[in-house]
Order: sequence, then structure tokens, then C-alpha cells
Amino acid sequence: MSDAAYHAARRAADNADHDVEELVNRLFADKVGHNAVLEAESSPLLRDLWDTVAGPGLPGIGIEEAAGGSGGTLADVVTLLTAAGRHAVPLPLLEHHLALWLFTASGGRAEGGAPWTVAPPPVALSVDGTTVTGTLRDVAWGGSAERVVAPVETGAGAMVLVLDPADAEITAGRDIAGQPRDALAFDGATAEVLPSTVTVEQLARRGAVLRAAQMAGAMTAVHELTQRYTAEREQFGRPVGTFQSVRTHLVFLAQMAVMTQVSVDRAAAALASGRAASFAAYAAKLLADQNAAVSIRSGHQAHGAIGMTREYALQDYTRRLNAWRGDWGTEQALADRIGAAVAGAGRVAAVAMDEGVLSV
Repeated sequence: MSDAAYHAARRAADNADHDVEELVNRLFADKVGHNAVLEAESSPLLRDLWDTVAGPGLPGIGIEEAAGGSGGTLADVVTLLTAAGRHAVPLPLLEHHLALWLFTASGGRAEGGAPWTVAPPPVALSVDGTTVTGTLRDVAWGGSAERVVAPVETGAGAMVLVLDPADAEITAGRDIAGQPRDALAFDGATAEVLPSTVTVEQLARRGAVLRAAQMAGAMTAVHELTQRYTAEREQFGRPVGTFQSVRTHLVFLAQMAVMTQVSVDRAAAALASGRAASFAAYAAKLLADQNAAVSIRSGHQAHGAIGMTREYALQDYTRRLNAWRGDWGTEQALADRIGAAVAGAGRVAAVAMDEGVLSV
């Protein structure tokens, strides 16, 4: 996307999402804190918190009102998830959005306020009519969601399967951040089967950009928390934030958060334009993965030992960043794909001035 096109899209998004940004940050700041994050690590789902967030329709942002959603643009979804990352919201907001996006794009209608989740591809299920057998792995909040949506591509075409977790044998698990990641084994379960208008590749691009948005929010939180701590903590009679080595960490933290957010905004604008935008989407996630490593290191080095304690909030964000680096494209997998695409592009301009022609 050219700079002119990006800035035009960003100005339009700014006008539309300012109210959303103010609403979600105020709500999350009021209702979500360190204690809620710790509580969520021993609970399948904080249903009261979900109901609070669902009250104003936040989980339905980005889903058309005609399909039962709250309306809004992809930029609004980015705003929601950036704020969710910034406040370490322990809810399946990304997964719910992707599930409803797949479902409603295939003709379904979102009803009720319970959370749904999505099975990350590749999905290995045997489908015979409406009967499904197989195991879905690494499903976020899979055991506590009302429905799990699974994208399946076969020789006969793409399908969306809507399954009830109550029909599965569930093996509960947790990621490094303590968030549920479950395995759901289905044996002859009945599924709602819809022809899909969204490919697995399109789902992966959207998932990559939106996870990167959450990571940008978490990096912002690491910077803010570190800045406050180093301004308050004194050593040798002055705040540790005045020491050059610590100031270097603060600069790194600010850079990582801003770079990631700009990349996410550009990628979201490219996806919203209707173009494939695979380079922009996967580059945003790769950058988020790389920047997260820097943020984690600088945040913990500036904090010292206190940053590793369960009582202190820094690890709420750094553990999520570590967990999310493996979602919707790991650093190695994305680097391999992007590197191969760049090597085969033939012209540097096709990469530097990408307008959606470079396929990753």
C-alpha cells in the first residue's frame, strides 16, 4: 500500500474509531486488572467479565448488523483488540470475532451473547455429510465456548463446520500465559455445515493482523509499566530511569510498540481495501513477533527481579507476548514464506512499494 493510500485510510479510520477506542479503554481499565488476569488462570472462562464486555456489544464489532453483529470496520476490530492487549483482557475476543466472521460470511446469523471460538488451521477432521470425526487441537477457550467454528478445505471445496463442544471429549490445557488451549475430540458428532466464502488463507491473514494488534497493545503496556516503574524506583539517590542503560531500554520499548502498531494499521487498511495483501498481513505479524522479543527482554531487564514475580503485572503482558508469538504464524514460518516471496519477486520495487501484487 502506498503512503498516500495508507494515510487516507488511516484518517478515515481515525474518524470512525475514536469513540470505540475511548469506550473500550475506559471499560477495560475499569473492569480488568491484575487480579482478574490471575483469576482467569484458574478458571475456564470469566463469564461475568464476558457478560460485562458483551453488554455494549463489543464482541460483535466488525460483524455486520444485518448478520447479528454490532457493525463497524476492520479498523474498529483492530482498536478493540489493541486495547484488549494493552489491558491483558483474559477473554477470547479475537477467537470470537474470527468465528463469527467465518460463520456470518457463510450465511449464518450471530445470535445470543455467549462466546464462540475458532479452530486454528490446519484442521484435520473427517466429514461425512453432517457427521464429523476427529480432533481439534490448540483451540483457545475450546471447552468453555458455546460453539467452535472449524474451516475445512476439501477437494469438493471449502466448508465451515459449526460444532458444539458439549459433543466432544475435552482435554483441557493452558498456554504459557495461563489461557485455555484445549483439545476437542469428536466421534460421530453432528455439525452445522455451511459452504464457505472465506478461504483458510484469508482467515490466516486476518488472524495474523489481529493477533499482531493485540501484541501491539501488550507492548504499549510493557512500555507504560516500565516507564512508571523506572521513574519511581530510586538508586544512588536518583530514579533508575535517568541512567543511560535504562533509558536505552525505554527507547526500545517505545519503538517496538509504535512500529508494531503502524504496521498493523497499514496491514488492516490493506485487507479492508479488498486486496489480498498477504505481504502486508504476514509482514505485520512477523514484525510483531520480532518486536515482542525485544520488548520482553527490555521490559524485564529494566525491572529486574520484581518483573518475574506473580504479584507484579509485567508478566501479565510478557507471557502473553511469548504465547502469541506462536499464533497465526511463527517468526520462523513467516520469515521463510516472506523470504521466498521476496527472493522470487524479481524487482525490489515490487517489495518496497507493494500494492498487493507480491503473494506470500
